[in-house]
Order: sequence, then structure tokens, then C-alpha cells
Amino acid sequence: MTTQTAIAPQPSADVIASDADMPAPFSLDISSILALLPDDDALDEWFLRFTADNEDLGYQFEIDQHGRLWAMASEGMDGLQRAGNLYLALRVWSDDGPGGLVMPGNGLVRVPWPGRRGPDAGWVSPEQLASEPPAGQRPHGVPFAPRFVAEIRSISNSLEDQQDKMEEWIAYGVSLGWLIDPFLRQVHIYRPNTAPEILDDPETISGAPELPGFTFNVRSRIFDLQ
Repeated sequence: MTTQTAIAPQPSADVIASDADMPAPFSLDISSILALLPDDDALDEWFLRFTADNEDLGYQFEIDQHGRLWAMASEGMDGLQRAGNLYLALRVWSDDGPGGLVMPGNGLVRVPWPGRRGPDAGWVSPEQLASEPPAGQRPHGVPFAPRFVAEIRSISNSLEDQQDKMEEWIAYGVSLGWLIDPFLRQVHIYRPNTAPEILDDPETISGAPELPGFTFNVRSRIFDLQ
């Protein structure tokens, strides 16, 4: 059986005004297509082929656990620098301390079937990695909830969609989540079984106790990006 994987963009009604050349984000219900796939490996193969077939559209793709395909505009230079700053800070902390796996923005997580989600940055603890197969035998994508994920809102993301995604991360088992909004200069901190904590224009964010010793200077590295 052959399925057509190329798509045409369909703008969402609540798109945030942005640069005229930025493609409009949209979502599509593809659950009927995904229902034909027998397992995670088949889904990985389909998803990789789909993203390759549509890479010229300028989108980053994810699938939520309800079988809805989300297409977000690829990051501009500011977005790439913000995400890169957070990734590098996490990488330095991880290398100098606990170790583990630091996820870049193009990393995928296998959330509950048929979801494929990607945080802007994340961390998998050494304890989580200990039960995984050795390198070269691992599945495509992280097959469990990372200990920590961060989402950095871009101009093409609505705050409501980002908040929904953070709730999805926490429900899946993430211990700590940061939603960083550079436009409102806020950080929403998510933990299981508690309401999100909102920080207004903080200078730094602490990852303790989930990320012991990790502090990120969000004001200079994201809010006041030069």
C-alpha cells in the first residue's frame, strides 16, 4: 500500500501576526492514516518519510497523542539562538555534573501512541539511560518521558497551544517543564500534581531539585537576546 505524504499548508485561524514570509502554522487530523500502521517502528518509518517529503515547506512537524499532525514554522535566527543558548547551558551542566543525554531541538520523543513530540531542549537522566540498549540498537526517538523538557515560544506559536503541549508533557511523566515566553518575558514552570508557577521577567531559573545545580540566566540568554 502506498500513501501520499506531501501536503499543502492550511493556515490556522489563530495565527499570530508575524513576518510575511513566515509560513502559517496549522494542524491536521491524520488518525485515519496512523490507524493503518501496525507499530512504533512503522510509525517512525512513515514519519521520517513524511518529513523528508515536505521539508521544502519550511515547517517542523510533530504528532500529538490524539493523532493530530502539527506543523510549526521553522525557527528564524532569533529562535535558533534562544534554543541554542539553553541547549549549550544544559550541555555544560550535564557534562560537568550528572551526565545523561541532553536533547537538542530536533530530538523526538515517543509520547503515547501515536505521538511524536519534540521539545526545544530536554534532559534524560543517567538512570533513565541505564535500562536502554547500547548505542546502535536503540529505537528512533526517546521511548519514554525525559526527566526535563523546555519549550521556547516562537512568534508563530500561540501561548494556549504551548500550554496544552506542556500539560501533555507532564501527563506523560516529565518531572519538570519550562515554558519560556520571550514576548511576555515570562517563564511557566510545570511539575506533576501542581498548578504551573509563572515567573515575571526573572533573571535566572533554577532547575532544582530535578536538575541539581543547574541555573539558567534566562534574561540575558533569551529575553535580552543581542
